[in-house]
Amino acid sequence: MSLGGSDVSRRAFLRLAAGGFGLAVLLEACTPAPVAKPTASGPPATGPLPTYIPPTGGPKPDLHSADPRITDGFLRYPKDPPKSWTGGPPGNGGTLNVFMAAYYPAPTPRDQNATWKEVEKALNSTVNMTIIPNADYSTRLQVVIAGSDLPDLIHIGGGPVGNLISSQFVQAQMADLTPYLAGDAAKDYPNLAAIPGYAYRGSGGVFDNHLYGIPIHRYLPAFWFFRNTDIWDKEIGADVVPKDAEDFKKILEQLNRPQESRWAIGNFGPTNERMYGLVGFLEMFGAPNVWTLGATGKLIRDRETEPYKAAIGYMKDLLSSGLYPPDVQTAGDSRGNFLAGRFVVSTEAFGNGWNDMWRRGLQLNPQRHFTIVRPFSAVAGEKPRHFISGGTVAYNLLKKGSPDRVREILRILNYLSAPFGTQEDLLLTYGLRDQDYTVDTDSNPLPTQAGTSSATYVPWQYMAHRPYTWYQADLPGFAEAAFEIEQILVGVGVADPTRGFHSATQSRKGVAAEQAFHDGIADILFNRRPFSDFDQLVNEWRTSVGDVVRKEFQDEISAASKTSY
Repeated sequence: MSLGGSDVSRRAFLRLAAGGFGLAVLLEACTPAPVAKPTASGPPATGPLPTYIPPTGGPKPDLHSADPRITDGFLRYPKDPPKSWTGGPPGNGGTLNVFMAAYYPAPTPRDQNATWKEVEKALNSTVNMTIIPNADYSTRLQVVIAGSDLPDLIHIGGGPVGNLISSQFVQAQMADLTPYLAGDAAKDYPNLAAIPGYAYRGSGGVFDNHLYGIPIHRYLPAFWFFRNTDIWDKEIGADVVPKDAEDFKKILEQLNRPQESRWAIGNFGPTNERMYGLVGFLEMFGAPNVWTLGATGKLIRDRETEPYKAAIGYMKDLLSSGLYPPDVQTAGDSRGNFLAGRFVVSTEAFGNGWNDMWRRGLQLNPQRHFTIVRPFSAVAGEKPRHFISGGTVAYNLLKKGSPDRVREILRILNYLSAPFGTQEDLLLTYGLRDQDYTVDTDSNPLPTQAGTSSATYVPWQYMAHRPYTWYQADLPGFAEAAFEIEQILVGVGVADPTRGFHSATQSRKGVAAEQAFHDGIADILFNRRPFSDFDQLVNEWRTSVGDVVRKEFQDEISAASKTSY
């Protein structure tokens, strides 16, 4: 069976007969697009990316891996934070105008905020922030882009916001940072160079192989199956890992107790690429992480492969077997239902998502606890895979200006990226002692209510920020657990080779085409369309946008591979 020229390994026939589905599918696992391998000096940086410099000037992490793709962890804040910034302040006494998304409730306004003024004093720059609610951000950003007076720094998140930014816009209006940060030039901004190269590439801030964006770094793992350990460990066993797809279904059947209003697996809508836990099943069946590069170098979309089709067939079987709650199409608050114990297994987000589950689970009575199902494959003996992210949540663009002005803003962003546990990080994260925070007996900062508004809610960390760290003093055990599980998931990580590249067609038409495809898949899952319509859905996606998107990504990847610096 051909997958359009992809490099495939013919594995085995898996008969999904359990539950009566009876579909024989050939599992052809596409060659995974690997995560860039680390070097002794850190993540590799090529083309316009900075030469990686490990963080310096802060405390030694309690949790550290030689693999620089793994997030450092700290169990407590240092009692005497070191000062990492040397020399004079980064700014020249002027003003920095920032256009920013509202990640938090509105902070204490600048003119009433002593902590904001203290940060400005350290920067030697007045910082004016226009903070826009997320619901309005795309609309307001379009107005800013069309205007003649751009702010000095523009924040670009993912999804629809990222789709608004074109090569033409950044080349005409924004500062090309390649001369300042590419390769060893980044040594002038060591805190920015400490951000891993995969985050620079993965953020989307590289256009035509020139660097324009400063990324906001995050961990690489994303979505996978989580379990309620209070139920799974008691009824299945704490160390039990499913052997394959058939064994996983048997475990789910054992966990399923609809007569007690408890089902085996959940995940509610909406209809999109994560509906009903789809991502976990795609990982389990060995599908590509959105795209993969075949042996000939041709891009192949996940839905064009047999593993994707097999995952849909398996999900359809689980749904028809009554292992999902009967209101799975209409119920809301999927995570809330998972936390309440309405189902035992759910595809959830690693990192902040897990942090949220951990925290909320401890607030319940009785308490509930959650961790991942250890990675496994649909085929016994095959290496599992996990879809990793680009290691970033956003990036920031700088307005085009004189070299001196660009350097000044980069110095300010370098200051804002001060290492964890330093005096600068303490100010930026927690504010002023005794006003914004107190400290506990282990020296951990404890924000006051006023400090949350005057320090935490001011989005300094979304203008520029150090590499992400595991630190959660109020959740004992979380940092250690996250550090351990991150290594497991990154160890089987598969990257999307198009991450960080751009397709104009995907930006303009992709959302509608994706929605049409997923609506059709949902119809198949719930028997509103026959399974035989799957190939038609894929062909409709190809003809509407898929082939054009493929070529645009292909051209960008090819051009990047030919560019040298």
